[in-house]
Amino acid sequence: MFRKQMSGVFILGFVLFLNCQAVYAAQSETRIKVGISPFPPFIIMSEEKPIGLSIDLWQALSRETGLDFEFVIFEGVADKLKGLQEGSIGIAIGGITITEKREEMFDFTHPVYHTGLDILIPKVGNHPLQGLLSSLFKGNKFVIFGGLMILIIIAGHIIWLVERSSKNRTTSFHRKYFPGVFEGMYWALITASTIGYGDKVPQRWIGRALAAIIIIIFLPLFAYFIAQLSSDLTMQSLKTNINGPEDLQGRRVAVVEGTTSYDYMKKERAYIELFDTVEEAYNALLKGTMDAVVYDAPNLLFFANGEGKGKVTVVGKIFEPQDYGLALPQGSPLREKMNRAILTLVENDELARTMAKWLGPAGSP
Repeated sequence: MFRKQMSGVFILGFVLFLNCQAVYAAQSETRIKVGISPFPPFIIMSEEKPIGLSIDLWQALSRETGLDFEFVIFEGVADKLKGLQEGSIGIAIGGITITEKREEMFDFTHPVYHTGLDILIPKVGNHPLQGLLSSLFKGNKFVIFGGLMILIIIAGHIIWLVERSSKNRTTSFHRKYFPGVFEGMYWALITASTIGYGDKVPQRWIGRALAAIIIIIFLPLFAYFIAQLSSDLTMQSLKTNINGPEDLQGRRVAVVEGTTSYDYMKKERAYIELFDTVEEAYNALLKGTMDAVVYDAPNLLFFANGEGKGKVTVVGKIFEPQDYGLALPQGSPLREKMNRAILTLVENDELARTMAKWLGPAGSP
């Protein structure tokens, strides 16, 4: 009797164990690793937890599907898709463009956002004087300009001392310190610039010798300074002439490796420089080493209205239209479940509200 009872307890315990394993297996099947990477405003890596449009959208989708999940962070879209291909994650979210090439390797959900590429350039002052002043304080031109002013002041004093009028003789330069020194500096400036109006002329041999020295020393510096200013103003003018992809030929264009912007720009006759992240491309643009950044339109607008406000501007119309979707391994059973959940969010306007929250009313579908 005792043995029968023990056998019954053993069988009951074994059944309970199998049920627990089944429940655990079921839970494991519903827990999914979600690949994310920085992609403002879709995914923003804050100090506490990731936020953004795609994070809010995934939270809504996980509620609709009842999926348990955990985020896995990658550096960029290319790394994220590689992780999906290798099986380290079960789904990838965050501004992933649906392309024919990617469709060969992954399955995609219904599109969740329609957008395209755009161009970011440095913001240039509308007034020519503003551009001139901006150029003057850039690089080593301010040092050269300061050196020229000091030399002109020194030369003005010397020419006044040797050429100033006296009681017995009247020259081109006033006898008194003011306005005599001012006349000397005026003479030094027009002499260095080779304008030479002839209204102020040295009459003593030492004054004429000084004029020759000024021309020999000042003229190369003055010419170099003017050439640098002209070059900067010309470059600023060229940058303002970028209004679309057709204006990028011959320009220095920053793109992020492994993105649709890189695929597009490979077909254009531009000087392309690859960056690992769009933040690095932004920095290069602000430093002046790049003429433009080509990237996804919502990201450029987010930067231009945030950290880059007043420094950069987005130009032209959106080109190379593209759709964002959620990427899954080929044949994933989650695809149909995700598609139904997306349609639910479209029908109850939650998708539109999420878009408007992060992109404003114009960004909602």
